[in-house]
Amino acid sequence: MKYLHFDARALSLMRILIALIIMIDLVVRLSDLEAFYSDTGVLPLYALFKDLWNPYYISIHTLSGLWQVQLLVFILSFFCACMLLIGYRTTLFSFLCWFLLLSLHNRNGLILQGGDDLLRMVLFWGMFIPWGDRYSCDRLLNDANLPRHLLSVALIAYTLQLWYIYTGSALLKGPEWSQTYTAMYYAYNVDQITYPTIKLIYYHPELLKAFTCLAYYFELLVPVLFFIPYKHGAFRAFAVILIVLFHFLNSVTLFIGLFPFIGMVTAVGMLPASVMDKFDSRFYKLRIFLSNFYLKIAYRLQYVIAWKRPTYIHHPVYDKIKTAVLIFLTLFVFDWNFSNISFINKKLSDDLRFIGYSLRLDQNWGMFAPGVFKQDGWYVLEGTTKNKKQFNLLEPGKELTFQKPLSIVSMFKNDRWRKYSENFIFPENEFMRGYFCNYYSRIWNEKHPENQISSLKVIYMEEMTLPDYKYSLPQKRVLWECGL
Repeated sequence: MKYLHFDARALSLMRILIALIIMIDLVVRLSDLEAFYSDTGVLPLYALFKDLWNPYYISIHTLSGLWQVQLLVFILSFFCACMLLIGYRTTLFSFLCWFLLLSLHNRNGLILQGGDDLLRMVLFWGMFIPWGDRYSCDRLLNDANLPRHLLSVALIAYTLQLWYIYTGSALLKGPEWSQTYTAMYYAYNVDQITYPTIKLIYYHPELLKAFTCLAYYFELLVPVLFFIPYKHGAFRAFAVILIVLFHFLNSVTLFIGLFPFIGMVTAVGMLPASVMDKFDSRFYKLRIFLSNFYLKIAYRLQYVIAWKRPTYIHHPVYDKIKTAVLIFLTLFVFDWNFSNISFINKKLSDDLRFIGYSLRLDQNWGMFAPGVFKQDGWYVLEGTTKNKKQFNLLEPGKELTFQKPLSIVSMFKNDRWRKYSENFIFPENEFMRGYFCNYYSRIWNEKHPENQISSLKVIYMEEMTLPDYKYSLPQKRVLWECGL
């Protein structure tokens, strides 16, 4: 059973990288602090509670609609991520990072994508994984002889989580992926997420079919490599390399934010001991430098926040309760994912859904499943000044036109706005439109006093994706109008 064990150094390296991802994510979100997290933005608290809120959600970000209060919570989150990065009181700060991330996600679900769910879930299991045993302040100040090879319920849950993301995602996909192999054709037609460079391969249908087949069977089978007992280290390393390559290709073809990098990072914990031996050898000087740096930080922390050596609870009753809870949650999450498959009509967890929503263990890995979204298009924000001059606020220096831009992805500030605009077009999210229209009008007038608008039309140029490179005429839809 040795091939099922995990290397403590790989898990600790994953901890460091996840902490960095959290910090980068917070910095990106910070640029839209007012827009997405305050009462003067596109989703004020009363709209959140009226139209989106789940009664089982928990969020300290909803305690106030002031952007200044949100800034304080962001600073706290960044601090906790820094502590997770250096491995100071790792279990405590793993919990705080997870709780603050859960809170942040609950504040505005309109801008979330699959990468957010993956980050939150791996961070949840990380609370129960000893990923502070290496490359950390805790390790440098702990004289105990900690094991290098690990196996626990939480690590099994972490492994299963990777199964859900890949194999689970493949099982949710329909005939476009597994029979006609046309999914990549439709995916690369979605201009809101595809970079213009994708056109280099877009007009090669047989190549797109080959990529579709390759992507489908990669997702379906790659987790199997984690459990091959023969030369298990080599197969594990190969699986991680394939996952990294898969997400790298997605990052250079699709505008999906941090998702590819989260996918890469969350697979690092599967690296075998042979790879980590080479890692330690290659970066020996860096490890010595960081060890000295960590020691200085740790000894200073004792004066700032009453630091003392971490202690671990190892009582038989506590350990049994913890193990029982983890087994239950592992089965609960397995059931949740298994029940997402189309032919399963009932969840065993139906009567316990409050657990999934409270802990945000709810998940669905149906990326581009069962088929690819075929309703594409672009936005035109038609502003009208007091003297009746009209222009597109997204391209203010150009003449108002409804022709398709050369690059639609370049119209979005970041992936959060892209995801927001994707949710914007759905009829069930019509409540979003008035808040956005009023917010964007106000922000525009504040920033452009010399060119203020009196009204704004939010227009969506809808373009349906047809098979076999057929063209569909875009249809003009006025989603909202405000300021009349």
